[in-house]
Amino acid sequence: EVAAHGAAAPKYWVHNNMVTVNGQKMGKSLGNFISLEDLFAGRHGSLSRPYSPMTIRFFILQAHYRSTLDFSDGALQAAEKGFERLVNAVHALRGIAVSDVSSVEVESIERGCMEALFDDLNTPVALAHLFEGVKLVGQLQAGSAAISRNDQARLIAIFERIAGDILGLRLEYEGESRGEDDSAFDTAMRLVLEYRAAAKAARDYAKADAIRNALNEAGIEVQDRADGATWSRK
Repeated sequence: EVAAHGAAAPKYWVHNNMVTVNGQKMGKSLGNFISLEDLFAGRHGSLSRPYSPMTIRFFILQAHYRSTLDFSDGALQAAEKGFERLVNAVHALRGIAVSDVSSVEVESIERGCMEALFDDLNTPVALAHLFEGVKLVGQLQAGSAAISRNDQARLIAIFERIAGDILGLRLEYEGESRGEDDSAFDTAMRLVLEYRAAAKAARDYAKADAIRNALNEAGIEVQDRADGATWSRK
């Protein structure tokens, strides 16, 4: 493996503690054994619907690996909503209007995440620090905070490094993958919003509304703020 992939072999292995289902130890004799295939297909009797691999990963990361992990349909639903909040925040951040100066501080988010991970791989605390970033994005969307282009890029990099590279969470909508085309799309969206802003400045509100309605039909929601507009996928 080292020769094939050019990467060093892992130095440490961790093993999760016992897994329970609705408070009971998982076992075939109890009829509560759930395989990954069952989780992805939603075909077990205790599941209300299928769950994506990223939802399962996020759910597991919410508990420390030394702790007992209890699977339940309600807990998986909550994890699904939490992961969606994280993905939505990263997408919104990419299209957020930037300012000349920041009223926010992003370095503490990365520092808190790394301190937690170096503290016996404390993934739930690391996720809590990431969600400080999610809260910050909400403030930016509401117009109660401002962020510079450099800090915007830094915060995106923090999400991608901690959540993506280290924790293995794909910060994408289902069926989506980011690459050069996505960067081009982000640039195109900025240009569209600038064109719409110019129409509003010229009091051509019919054109501005037409652009917003067309984007809405394409699955893109535009949010107007005092300092500019932001966009996110619906």
